[in-house]
Amino acid sequence: MSKAARNEMDNKLDIGEIELNYQFSGASNDGPTLVFDSGYGCALENWNSIREDLSKFSKMFTYDRAGIGKSEKDDRPRHSQQSVENLRALLRKAGIKPQYVLVGHSFGGLNVRLFASTYPEEVAGVILLDSCHEDQNKIMAPLFSKEVQEAYYNQFVVEGSFNEVEESLEQVRSVKSLGNLPLIVLTGGLQPFHTKESMTVWLKFQKELADLSTRSQHMIVEDAGHAIHIDQPQAVVHAVRDMLKMVYNTK
Repeated sequence: MSKAARNEMDNKLDIGEIELNYQFSGASNDGPTLVFDSGYGCALENWNSIREDLSKFSKMFTYDRAGIGKSEKDDRPRHSQQSVENLRALLRKAGIKPQYVLVGHSFGGLNVRLFASTYPEEVAGVILLDSCHEDQNKIMAPLFSKEVQEAYYNQFVVEGSFNEVEESLEQVRSVKSLGNLPLIVLTGGLQPFHTKESMTVWLKFQKELADLSTRSQHMIVEDAGHAIHIDQPQAVVHAVRDMLKMVYNTK
């Protein structure tokens, strides 16, 4: 059994403008650290469903974005570009050295794509869990039912405005390719809030995300909704194991 790298506990660090809360735990080894970026408005506890299993064989870093959980609110724009810079500053201040395997769920998927594109030398691989796509508001959202559309557009009050989310979508639009960076895309196959038409578009988007790398895998997790790591945590654990194999095979 691997020794614990650090006890699982909340830590706060000042990254210059604000204090961000994070946890770092897991196996003490020389492999890349798993760095998790949550969905919109979700605190680091959102990853508790997989924390114990992953910590047995890998280092695991989770954090609260600005204004979420125990992190301070940031007066700067809360879009992906700022989130990337905040995260990178936090990792450096915490002494978590590259390389990283970035795991992004939903909105967090935008952030890790931008991080991997901006700082490719620091990233060993990327896992996208039902990640947002830059065209979802333009193409997919209009295909929702009226009721779902209303809920969708009204959700952007917890963390950043709708306009800031739009900025994030535009920021990541420039990420046309991740080269041959190891990439795994997991898509939830059970999402009843979708219409048939919107789900067809969502699956197309997910395939496009997988096509960002020449070294990728795309898996549809049939019995999972949008929060795959909560609905089917073992699917995510297996994806992480597969990613680490991909990463080690490139060295």
